[in-house]
Amino acid sequence: MATTSAWLDDAFQTTKEEFKRNLQSPASYDFSKIVRIEDVYDEATRIQREQAKTKTLRGLKRLEPLINGLKEYSAVVEVFIQVKPDVMSLIWGPLKLILQASSSVLFAFEKVVQVVRDIGMVLPNFKVYAQLFESNHDIRQALFLFYADILDFYAVLLNFLANRRLNVFLEAIWPNVRSKIAKIQENMEQHKAMMTMNVNLEAIQRADEDRKLALKENEHQQEFRDKQTYSTIRNELNPCDYDARLVDIDRRSSVRSGEWLKTEPSFMKWLDSSDRTLRCMWLYGIPGSGKTFLAGNLVRRMRISEQRVLFVFLSHDNQPAGDTISVFHAILFQLLEDNPKFRPILYEASHSNHRKLKSDTSFVREVLCKILKCIGPSFIILDGLDELDERSWKCLLDDVFQVYKICPEMKLLISSRDERGISIFLKDKATLLRIDHKNLEDISSFVQVECEDLLVEMKTQGADKQTCSRIREVLNGMFIYARLVLHMVAEKRTLPDIEAEVENLPRGLDEVYGRLLVRIKNKPAARKILQWVACARRPLREEEMLQILAVKPETRDFAHSGPTKVRKEFRDILKECGSIIEISEDAIRFVHFSAKEYLLHEQSNNFLNLTEAHLDAALICATYLSFSSLDLLFSTSLDNMDIAQKQIVEGDFVIFEYASIAFIEHLTSFCENQGSGLDMCLTKTIEYFQANRGHGSIDISQIPSHFTSLFEKFAQNPGHHALLSAASCFQRSAQLGWLNNNEAIESPISDPLGLFFARSRFRHCLESLTSQETAQEALINRLYGLKIYCCNQYSCHSYWNGFRFKIERDLHLKKHNRPYKCSVENCLFAEIGFHNRAELHNHTHAIHPSQHSKDDSGSSLKQSQPVTNTLDLLEHAITLNQIESVQELLRRTGNEKRTEEICEKRQRDIYCGLFDTRGLLEAALATALEAENLPNIEYLLLQGADMAMDTSVSYEMESKATRMIARKGSSTRRIARKGSSMSGYVRAISRWSPSLMAFLINECHVKLPAQIGNSGHMIFANPGIQHITPHEARRRFNEIRQYILWPEVYTEGCWGAVELRNPVALEVCLENGGNPNLLKWRGSSNRVLLWGVVRSGTRGGAKIVKILLQHGAAPDIPECSGIENLAGMKKIEGYFGLSWEEIVQRIKAGEDLVISKRAELLAKYRSRVT
Repeated sequence: MATTSAWLDDAFQTTKEEFKRNLQSPASYDFSKIVRIEDVYDEATRIQREQAKTKTLRGLKRLEPLINGLKEYSAVVEVFIQVKPDVMSLIWGPLKLILQASSSVLFAFEKVVQVVRDIGMVLPNFKVYAQLFESNHDIRQALFLFYADILDFYAVLLNFLANRRLNVFLEAIWPNVRSKIAKIQENMEQHKAMMTMNVNLEAIQRADEDRKLALKENEHQQEFRDKQTYSTIRNELNPCDYDARLVDIDRRSSVRSGEWLKTEPSFMKWLDSSDRTLRCMWLYGIPGSGKTFLAGNLVRRMRISEQRVLFVFLSHDNQPAGDTISVFHAILFQLLEDNPKFRPILYEASHSNHRKLKSDTSFVREVLCKILKCIGPSFIILDGLDELDERSWKCLLDDVFQVYKICPEMKLLISSRDERGISIFLKDKATLLRIDHKNLEDISSFVQVECEDLLVEMKTQGADKQTCSRIREVLNGMFIYARLVLHMVAEKRTLPDIEAEVENLPRGLDEVYGRLLVRIKNKPAARKILQWVACARRPLREEEMLQILAVKPETRDFAHSGPTKVRKEFRDILKECGSIIEISEDAIRFVHFSAKEYLLHEQSNNFLNLTEAHLDAALICATYLSFSSLDLLFSTSLDNMDIAQKQIVEGDFVIFEYASIAFIEHLTSFCENQGSGLDMCLTKTIEYFQANRGHGSIDISQIPSHFTSLFEKFAQNPGHHALLSAASCFQRSAQLGWLNNNEAIESPISDPLGLFFARSRFRHCLESLTSQETAQEALINRLYGLKIYCCNQYSCHSYWNGFRFKIERDLHLKKHNRPYKCSVENCLFAEIGFHNRAELHNHTHAIHPSQHSKDDSGSSLKQSQPVTNTLDLLEHAITLNQIESVQELLRRTGNEKRTEEICEKRQRDIYCGLFDTRGLLEAALATALEAENLPNIEYLLLQGADMAMDTSVSYEMESKATRMIARKGSSTRRIARKGSSMSGYVRAISRWSPSLMAFLINECHVKLPAQIGNSGHMIFANPGIQHITPHEARRRFNEIRQYILWPEVYTEGCWGAVELRNPVALEVCLENGGNPNLLKWRGSSNRVLLWGVVRSGTRGGAKIVKILLQHGAAPDIPECSGIENLAGMKKIEGYFGLSWEEIVQRIKAGEDLVISKRAELLAKYRSRVT
């Protein structure tokens, strides 16, 4: 008995401590002063008086069931258990504070009173059980369980009421709170049932564990549902991800600009979140003065200091991203990525009106304001405002400043050129800070770094210090000016020419562009290229531009040269246009926005005209789409698809995707800006286009007036007018999701030009070809780009953009395959649906409990067929995601192989849930990353697997579940590196897999950390890199380089690459700043890598020696002493067939020594003799 009493005292005390730990702010509560029921009555009376004054009186009689129940409970406990007073004080203290905190918000008070009543109704009548407690000592112990339930209830409500901004988002988060309370009610019911049973201490201990487990499981399920909902909404809205742009800015920035801002008093006031006197700043300056680099570095520094910074980098070549709603979506999801507790506000908005969340700027602004007001101090940075067209930036500023007025804790920084319209708008609203005069030191550092190679070359040709200093002096002023001038100087190949160019450098950016324009002014092809770069709806690839140049207006097909089609012009685009453009990641762009502006305005005598550019683009697109070479794509016959595939390989369809999407957009832009009259060539082209591709007559009365007015200029030809209006209406409706694919077919204006049908046919042929002809993959990627796998849903952003890898697209398609729709009107999931019945069941239970009870009465979710054996049961349980059932059935069946086959056949990613998520989650994630199993990676991250946790994975999988994770797609290769402990970030990057990284960043929305820890060297120590060709390894690294944000890993990586004897990885590290004289050799800090490699004396070591010497390894430093006497030296000398002194001398002189076969055999022979 004494032992039982001691356990009970300890249990009450432990539960009390757990309650305090579960509170969000335990230090802010003092329950010790509230120890009587009278304190609660006093508070209830006070609330009634206040509500009577404000005419908001609520029925506080609803509190009586709980108060009476607690009164009986405390009396029983006092008589039969006699716990300490400080323990029992928690019966009354939290209840008074809950009433106090909720009374100031009417909705909150109403909800709290209701759940207090519900809990009171569940509490047993403790007076009835008093006689039972007196005769049965064991049952007394069950009283402890109700103490735990009561404190669980209090903790949920106190945490709910703890947010001082409660009234802003109460309704959004209440469903989650109510779900937790429902689980507590279930626990109470079970504990009430125990009162009538013969229970012992063991049963009560087990019940206590079950209580904790039930609450944790409920919380875990809620988190999973929230993550699924969030992922679904994010995928539907597709917000711009500016993190990738930030990484690109950081990569291209050779200096850390903006340190001078710390000396600016106005900026420091803006940076101080507690200072409300300065909330808006405008950083402005001349073109090319480093505004974007400055903004990027500012974001990076603010993130490091853990300030809440939201950022948008606007660009002239992506105007749609500058739409107000796109900017708000981007900011909204940046907020919610780092603050998931506010996501219920988004869910509520989506449930109430999903369509408005997608397309209504005012609605999205309200949602954004609600979150900003809840979240506290935050900073928004808008860079490149001037790169938007005037209408876009005016709309954006109007809406942003409405948010600014509503949210007093928000601060705003805008970065742009000093344009008159922007200046007028901001002069009375923002504090101005001009940067080009203050940024000179940053520009000087940039010039120092960027012109280093040029100065070295000049010195070898005999240039003196004065000439070199002159270059540095004249280049200081603007980043873009320095870059362009350096390029002009570098084109001169002799010292006299360089000196002459330096003495006659252009004064200012306009003069730079003027000189570049002089070189290309008389080249018709150059003007046409620049015209297309200026008006293209997205940056064009080089192959697309070359085919565009080959299409001539009013022709019926590609020209012929003998029997061969002239599908493209063979030109060097960069040579044709000079430094005014650049080709980056296979996209042709202006070198800077100022270049586009120069060519379009009076400085260049309007060398380019946008209206003419759009006219020419519409002409080329319509002409090309009418080509006889494209007839097969528009044909309804399924024959001759092999011919279409042959045309794909030959390059007939290089611009088909662009032309089929952009034709209407170019024509619309032309019509909006053109005066009276139409171009005769355009009229003839559209007439031929309609005759070849049009689908009969169209009733123009069926088309909304907004679209018919766009093409009013064609009203004299009703057929043209109706066709173009219908095509524009259909394309826009598809983009906005107003038509799904089935509705599109039945629409009265269904695909009037057949472009959607032809696009579908083309994509089908292209995919079939890539799946069959892997040898031609490189050719297809060069002709048609890397992102050839597209979604089939018109309204999805990936229908228009696509994925690089088929597995990414197929995984994405699962998000659209949601046939199980919620039956509640206006719910987001009534439109989107769920993947399976189980997800729908869980959603209805959590979000629409009243509807859930109706569904349960029916048979829609019940089994439709009898199940005959354990394996059938298992397959059925997996299908329904019933993890607990699967775990039990796995224990029954010994047929592990058949079990794995079922899981793989059913392709149920939920099978990941079979392991203990608390113990093996990160180990399973490591296994899935090593296997590059994308579905299971996504599932594990949704379950809460921590990418930052260092995890070690052995060759032996730790459970059936983790084995199955690894099996998928990795049947023959080893999954893990034995004993390698590293974070998920390092493990992912170390795969050198562009598809894996793109999936993590774009689909799973993983954010890379500012610091990587001590395992960064493992990025270059993956044995898998050795099993691919050096060329393939280089290609992979070039694509994943953008994700390596930590310069220090290249030095540490030298050690990892040397340990693995991986020449490619070592070269990569050394080329990116790695130290060839790193003092790290197998734990020793006084020996360099070169010393250790020579000591090993292997053939692989000889290759490493060569690379280290080529990149500056010093064999004569003290840490390399005695290298000549090492045992492996003879072998190294044998591989090269030279003495050590000769090896060093010749490699240092730039000679590319070869390890000959004969020398290798001789080295082996000498090794045996030795």
